[in-house]
Amino acid sequence: MTTTDLPDLSDIDLTDASVWEQAAPHHWLDRLRTESPVHWHEESDGPGFWTITRHEHVRRVSTSPLEFSNWVGGPTRLEPESMDQVRMIIIGMDPPEHRAFRNIVAKAFTPKMIGQLEESLRAETARVVGALRDRNSCDFVTDVAALIPMWSISELMGVPESDRFRLYELSHALIDDQDPEVAPTAETSMNASVEIFGYANEMAARERANPTGSLTSMLLEAEVDGQKLTDMEYTLFFMFLIVAGNETTRTASSHGLHTLLQHPDAWARLADDPSLMPGAVEEILRWEPPIHHFRRTATADTTIGDQAIAEGDKVLMWYAGSNRDPAVFDDPHTFRIDRSPNPQQSFGIGEHFCLGANLARLSLRLLFTELLGTIENVELEAPPRRLHSNLINGIKEMQIRYDVR
Repeated sequence: MTTTDLPDLSDIDLTDASVWEQAAPHHWLDRLRTESPVHWHEESDGPGFWTITRHEHVRRVSTSPLEFSNWVGGPTRLEPESMDQVRMIIIGMDPPEHRAFRNIVAKAFTPKMIGQLEESLRAETARVVGALRDRNSCDFVTDVAALIPMWSISELMGVPESDRFRLYELSHALIDDQDPEVAPTAETSMNASVEIFGYANEMAARERANPTGSLTSMLLEAEVDGQKLTDMEYTLFFMFLIVAGNETTRTASSHGLHTLLQHPDAWARLADDPSLMPGAVEEILRWEPPIHHFRRTATADTTIGDQAIAEGDKVLMWYAGSNRDPAVFDDPHTFRIDRSPNPQQSFGIGEHFCLGANLARLSLRLLFTELLGTIENVELEAPPRRLHSNLINGIKEMQIRYDVR
């Protein structure tokens, strides 16, 4: 195909969830990154936005919170109806409020705290993966990938075991509301939100009456600028953590296995040399970022590269584009588990770098180490069914067959 045969850049529609449901449109992202790295993208349901696909530009936007705000328009393409509530959640805050709140929550996610969770997480991972020995096929998403992150977040927050699977179902309906199979109606998502909200209120009451030392207790006892969190602030954070912590790690786990199945040489190398696992996890995250995009809003007239950006403009950072920027990654469309350095941006960067990054990395390392020691000759029984979403890079079903080692 010659250059003259290529469609016009204005024909690219990154808002079309049906495109992302098939796979990340790297042919589009590559063109944008090369020909129009700060590209004005029309949208049928809004004023339009700037599309960012270069690694350096994502860094620029992410590390300039005074110029590119979460608080003004929220972190997603379309502003939520409850903007005031979003601004009470860490992902909807700007400095200095964001830093004050983050400093409280970050205490539960330090390497030391995650290290204290490691042995119990290892045991839970071994239990979940060990159950695969009783059969030779499963839906990897629901039978493995969904169980471990919900256990981790629930352990941190103090959620009883009997309640965890229901919270997983509710969080899935809440965040994946673009997919009609997950949330067939607007009421499905709304009802999920109401139920999680009510559950978080009950948890707060229980922890106040009988503190357990969980992250819930820590949050309820902490103060921001001399003020304790209100019930609303705690409840919204609980909803955010249950949803975000579960969804992203489940997605990374599912894509990780799928990617390794597409690259059997990498699976074999990992089986022979487990010391490659940390690098493999980073490459899995680069290859399939769990979140397709996040948004910022310009707070004043500014520039990105040579492009003028007006105050109030929406700016969307597309991580599948920045993670395959050839200016940063050699041979970016090749999966290499020994890639080094690997400055993938799937956890974000700057002010809103993912609080749970240490936990997610540990969880992925433990999971794939356990899988390699438990099953072999893994095959897909059918192509994975991906989520209908241009926000979450999810896999909702992945049927596999395997032999037990």
